[in-house]
Amino acid sequence: MYDEEEILPVEEMVAYEEFTDRVEILRKLDSWVRNIRRTASPSTAIISPRRMGKTVLLDRLVNTVFFKPEYRVAPFYFRMKREETTLREFLMVYASTFFRQYIAYCQQDPVLYQDTHMGLRELLDCTSDHKAVALAKEFIRAFLRRYEENRYNSPRNHWDDFICIPERLASYSGIRVAVIIDEFQDMKFYVHDVEKESVERIIEKRRRDPFAEGTDLTATYDRQAQSRKAPMLVSGSAVTLLFRTVMGGPLGGRFGFSYLKPMSVADGAALLHTLVKLYASDAEITPENALYASAQVGGHPYYLYCLSVSEYEPKRFSDKDSVDRIIRYEIEEGKIYGFWQTHFEDNRNYINADNDEELGKKIIYYFTKYNNRPVETGEIAETLQVPKKAVEEKIEKLYLADLVYRSSARYYTFNDICLMRFIRFVYEKDLEDVDEIDLSQRNLFNTLKGRFLEMVVQVTMMKFDHEVINGEFFGKSGDIEVPLFRFTDTKYVKGARTPQYQIDIMGKERNKDRVWICECKYTKTKMGIRGVKKLEQAAAALRQECKDAKLPVPEIQMWLVSTGGFTGDVLAYVKDREDIYFSDYEGINSIFRIYGGNYRIPLFKE
Repeated sequence: MYDEEEILPVEEMVAYEEFTDRVEILRKLDSWVRNIRRTASPSTAIISPRRMGKTVLLDRLVNTVFFKPEYRVAPFYFRMKREETTLREFLMVYASTFFRQYIAYCQQDPVLYQDTHMGLRELLDCTSDHKAVALAKEFIRAFLRRYEENRYNSPRNHWDDFICIPERLASYSGIRVAVIIDEFQDMKFYVHDVEKESVERIIEKRRRDPFAEGTDLTATYDRQAQSRKAPMLVSGSAVTLLFRTVMGGPLGGRFGFSYLKPMSVADGAALLHTLVKLYASDAEITPENALYASAQVGGHPYYLYCLSVSEYEPKRFSDKDSVDRIIRYEIEEGKIYGFWQTHFEDNRNYINADNDEELGKKIIYYFTKYNNRPVETGEIAETLQVPKKAVEEKIEKLYLADLVYRSSARYYTFNDICLMRFIRFVYEKDLEDVDEIDLSQRNLFNTLKGRFLEMVVQVTMMKFDHEVINGEFFGKSGDIEVPLFRFTDTKYVKGARTPQYQIDIMGKERNKDRVWICECKYTKTKMGIRGVKKLEQAAAALRQECKDAKLPVPEIQMWLVSTGGFTGDVLAYVKDREDIYFSDYEGINSIFRIYGGNYRIPLFKE
């Protein structure tokens, strides 16, 4: 439990209780830091559109691993600022941040970690018996001598040398380093290898050309990116630019990467519950309406924040229509509108650069049909009766403007229904003779209602991590240790001589040949023996499928979840079965609450 009086090394950008979900990616990054000690973590990148929560995630990661001295990995966390500066000044800031944070980790001093006023000279006065701190001070003295004497003749030479310092210090001291840089791609633009007097001229140039480049420092990490004692974790919201930076050029082949996606609808609803309490205390929201709102904005954390602080009046979440009105206001007049309008203005050289401006608008408008799926350029070309090449050229520009992403040689739209609605609002009124595109999400919500219990169980299972839980929640006495799953998903199984069965959720345990299979019944009616037999038959088919494929037959743990409870014959049948867990409405709500659920699972009208 978080202690409000505890001092954290990083002041997080949102209220501590606002941090919701992200369990899987945070666990993955925690393991990445831990494995640096045994030189088993290569450099990697986190890529996602703006306002998806990357910086909040990195803040929480640093605040988590800082207080784990047993990892013996110091988190060096540097946030790039969009401010013009000279390379010499930047070098001093970068070096001071590194040494201060490294020493702070060794001494477990969160106040020092965040004290940006502590200079290198003051760090030399810090008293410590820690071997790594003594070594760090020797490196500081050497750095200051070279910096003050300008021994390298140019800041660039000194910078190139300093890039390797985290790895050297990690090698000598045994305290490894995680080099974490937020908005890494901005290292191409805002640092300049010039004298101080030239900065004003560069600022004026930036006003005329927002895309003016500086000294490309990203390329200087070509050696550092391969380090196993001080590997890099970089992030950025300029999706295309960051992807090209870490996957091509001097850094090509040195980084892995992963996309940060929106939250699940269930976790988005949990976040909105928290946000409404924090920022709209006069309003109330039911679990069903929170789920509806989360579904309408695709679980996007920033959009949910916009709804909670919206200036729309009357701001109520009392029914679906009132939620729709707030969303529409935000997309057409509020913060979501301002967010995307600014993005379009910043990228107008890509978005509006067309020989035929009206055609360009039509292509963008029709592109909204492909929310969260591949963009069919041929279909757009046929609909608009224009050459396919014209459509491909426009989609490439949208890619450069971070409105689509590319994977496996195809363009995909981001899972961002609010962006699509913004585009429709901006362009539809200017176009004649175009077919209206339906971006309604109501059918999606109806589908969601039918599958919501399965979604909750699946998302919750992915948060399991060897916690010990009251066995009563699973219909058993004593305590039960839940496993860490490698994956959870719907699964179809079929043996050579068995029918095909759908398993609502199957989870494969990590580092163990054991699986969980789950049958969910989301009604107020009790589950009967038929539901149990169905799950047992699915388990038999799974075993047979493995035998047919000559694969190891896993141990199978069955789990029945029924919001309506269970009939008497089911309770008698499963009472002494250790291979069958069973959770009723109170049981699954209790488990959901342990893993971040701050509302009761709604029971929709049947």
